[in-house]
Amino acid sequence: MQLFAVLLLAPAIAFAQSAPPPAGQTPSTAIRIDVNLVQVDAVVTDSRNRRVTDLQAADFELLQDGKLQAITNFSYLSTKPATAGPRSIAPKPAKGDVPPPAPALQPTDVRRTLAFIVDDQGLAGENIPNVRNAIRKFIDSDMRSDDLVAIVRTGAGMGALQQFTTDKRLLYEALDRVKYGMSRVGVSSFAPLGSTPGGRGARAAADLNHLREDSLAEGSLGAIRFVVNSMAGLPGRKSVVLFTENIRMIYRGATDVMVAQAVRQLSDAASRASVVIHAIDPRGLPDFNINAQDNTAGVSRRRVSRVPAQRETEMIRTEEGMFALSEATGGLFLHNINDLGDALKKAADDSDGYYLIGYHPDAATFENSDGQARFHRTEVRVKKSGLHVRSREGFIGAPGANPAEHTREAQLNRALQSPYAGSIHPRLTAVFSNARQNGSFIAAWVHFDADALKWSSEPDGSHKAQVDVAAATFDEDGLALATVDTTFPLSLNAQQYADAAKRGMVFALHVPVAKPGPYLVRAALRDPATEGSGAAEQFIEAPDLASGHLAMSGILVQQAGLPQNADVSQGPAPRVDVTGGAARRVFQRGDALAYIYEILNASGGSGQHPELEVQTRLFRDGVQVLTDKIAMNVPGELKDLQHLTASGHLAIGRDMAPGEYLLQVIVTDKLAKGKFNVAAQSVDFEIVE
Repeated sequence: MQLFAVLLLAPAIAFAQSAPPPAGQTPSTAIRIDVNLVQVDAVVTDSRNRRVTDLQAADFELLQDGKLQAITNFSYLSTKPATAGPRSIAPKPAKGDVPPPAPALQPTDVRRTLAFIVDDQGLAGENIPNVRNAIRKFIDSDMRSDDLVAIVRTGAGMGALQQFTTDKRLLYEALDRVKYGMSRVGVSSFAPLGSTPGGRGARAAADLNHLREDSLAEGSLGAIRFVVNSMAGLPGRKSVVLFTENIRMIYRGATDVMVAQAVRQLSDAASRASVVIHAIDPRGLPDFNINAQDNTAGVSRRRVSRVPAQRETEMIRTEEGMFALSEATGGLFLHNINDLGDALKKAADDSDGYYLIGYHPDAATFENSDGQARFHRTEVRVKKSGLHVRSREGFIGAPGANPAEHTREAQLNRALQSPYAGSIHPRLTAVFSNARQNGSFIAAWVHFDADALKWSSEPDGSHKAQVDVAAATFDEDGLALATVDTTFPLSLNAQQYADAAKRGMVFALHVPVAKPGPYLVRAALRDPATEGSGAAEQFIEAPDLASGHLAMSGILVQQAGLPQNADVSQGPAPRVDVTGGAARRVFQRGDALAYIYEILNASGGSGQHPELEVQTRLFRDGVQVLTDKIAMNVPGELKDLQHLTASGHLAIGRDMAPGEYLLQVIVTDKLAKGKFNVAAQSVDFEIVE
């Protein structure tokens, strides 16, 4: 079984648990569908489309298959921040300054999880720029510090940038890759008059085009369903905002079975993952009349007069799937709106609060006589007049997901896709570097505690265990590089076992990098004895060194006083950690740290000596707690000025608060010109008692 064929959208942050409900409220924020409890989320608005938040359980009626149910669980959950308006993820930097990296979010910090899915297979080329501009406006002005966001293209490989993150830089890079490609629509939303064949072969051509349209639509819906499934374990109010203009469910007056089934499967997946789908049609207020693209030569007046009505009918038919998805999941269908930025903000703000209403279903709900689970329609009603309620249309009566497979491959796959750490808590440290002879590469270390495995004690005093390792590095197109999928037998003598128990174990990876761009390193571990597992990941940006622009390698941080070349060779098995803490990145108060990195492509030559300035900044929870700026002294006898090894020291004061910290290093080349005279890298680490 291929472990890496299913990797998609693992979040950039490892979460330990889902966000709890507000104080005093006991219901889970996740929507449950099982034999004991069915929960439905609902949004209530008044006649002026204002959210209503003060209703009680007695104000609602809940029906399943037309039968009134007794409400047993009820709460209103607000995800709106206490302060009005969006909050910046990081302070706005001064002109020419390097912005600090986004602080890591804890699971309880996340209020909204938003997937912006651009169905580039279902968008006309003329509408792609407007979609990009709308998403960019949201990132610029409306994204909150507690938002977890991903930008996904249905027609692209699920690569390094298509992940959930709080980092605006990654989102901007992902947005820049949203472009027009192979689409079931074409360059324009409506085919120009005269561009489609007429006469005897017109019907056959139309049927062939419909078959192609169906296949691409089913592919888009399958990609969206995969995204929805990956959101199941994420915290916060979860929403998909879908930009598309073509999901047709009726063709020649009959139901399009292929697309209709894919829509139903996606709707059910969204219900089980607690995801609301908002659909936005970017065509805005369209003009159906004849325009400059239409060729009316040889076309009768009667046919020309029918064009506006035909185009209006075509638009309604292509919106059927969008309406069905939003209606079935309790989302918004936003169309005939020219301001896509406003439509996107409206969809995102719909996550600000909702009612969670639960009931105990009848036992027959999950019974099926023919082996097929039945669809059960749910309806939420508000007794007070003048109010409007949106909720999910229903669910398929199959409790939970299919029984989990207990095979090695299935468990490793689940670990690779899960946002949860699991019973094994690996820590991944990955850095970009460049060797003078062998070129660019990514070096990665996967650290885990030895006691996470089940060890046997042998008569000779040694200890034995096994560990399954699956790892790969994904480029922006989703291509897996340097894949690892193997089981390592471990055998340690008494001293090695004691060292492993104290310092942990490390498996090292070396991944050659052929081209610049974003990469995502992912690794999963599994103990065959206990079937416990866990995974970790890290995003890496490989710079374009061939351009000659200033760049930096990644940063390694370790305990000071240890050899800087302490390393763990790749394979044949995980070994005791000898990196001085560089692989684990967890230090105690009072430790002295050394951070090591390489400066690449510094200006020099022709008698010029490099003039470099190095600034270090330390952040905790996004707040700067330390800064320092020095001129770097480069020895004149160095032969290779394109690979300068640099280092610094950081003393962890005993009064420093425990928690997650982020060290940023900014290098300025005073001899370089323009915007390429600055390079920056950062590394996070933890301080414990």
